[in-house]
Amino acid sequence: MATRIGLLTDKVALITGAARGIGRVMATLFAEEGAAVVIADLEEAAGEAVTGDIRREGGQALFVKTNLRQETDIRAMVEVTVKAFTRLDVLVNNARPRLQCLPFAESLEEWELAMAVLLKAPALAAKYAFPSLAASGGSIINIGSTNAFFISHQPAAYHVAKAGLVQLTRYLAQEFGPQGVRVNCICPALVDVPDAKTPLMSDPVNKAVTELIVPLQRAASPEDIARAALFFSTTSSAYLTGQVLTIDGGVTVGDHFHAARRAFRLAAEQRKDGAVVPSAGRSAR
Repeated sequence: MATRIGLLTDKVALITGAARGIGRVMATLFAEEGAAVVIADLEEAAGEAVTGDIRREGGQALFVKTNLRQETDIRAMVEVTVKAFTRLDVLVNNARPRLQCLPFAESLEEWELAMAVLLKAPALAAKYAFPSLAASGGSIINIGSTNAFFISHQPAAYHVAKAGLVQLTRYLAQEFGPQGVRVNCICPALVDVPDAKTPLMSDPVNKAVTELIVPLQRAASPEDIARAALFFSTTSSAYLTGQVLTIDGGVTVGDHFHAARRAFRLAAEQRKDGAVVPSAGRSAR
């Protein structure tokens, strides 16, 4: 695998939920930058596929089947990483379970699943990774969500867990800082994941709304998130800890009233000219 710049040469990165989506792109990017990458995931076939792809390109990768609802599995994934590569420099808590988008009362059935994978697992991973990260002067990167601050269609447990992850990030930054371990959080908004079951932008309504309300007129790509994680993994961010980076294309700088007003004005224009889908090039102020 031809490295890009070699920003992570001789480093070791452990990424949870790296078999698909954002995690997979992160694993590939980190390997291209010279890191040995450990893909921790419950999906064995997909995880082995990522590992194989990286190895075929000349990179170093290892798949560890991990159930993040089991503390023994979390401890084992860290132990296997350190045993295989003798060190650990970066821990990325990226995994998320598949949750049903249900009304509050019904969504409580998946509360324990959400909290276990989205909040408790990152805490446990940090606990077991800390000694190795302290030895290497490494960092922890938690993948949060703008749902930590704003409400969307996602279930209540997802919002609460992501909000908790932000505060966990700050707490660990305070406690781990004196030992040289940095802890930061990335909070994406809309992300168009091509290998998702239903990619966000495959729906023309989603695409039109995104172009209307996001100042940069697109959703984030997995590469956008992966590059931010790379930044937090390198010496370029050596003095950053306890930080929460929002990656949203500017959508959260607006307000609901402004977005709704633009939508209604465009709808009124469409009725006049017979247009079907809003045009991103037309601005309704």
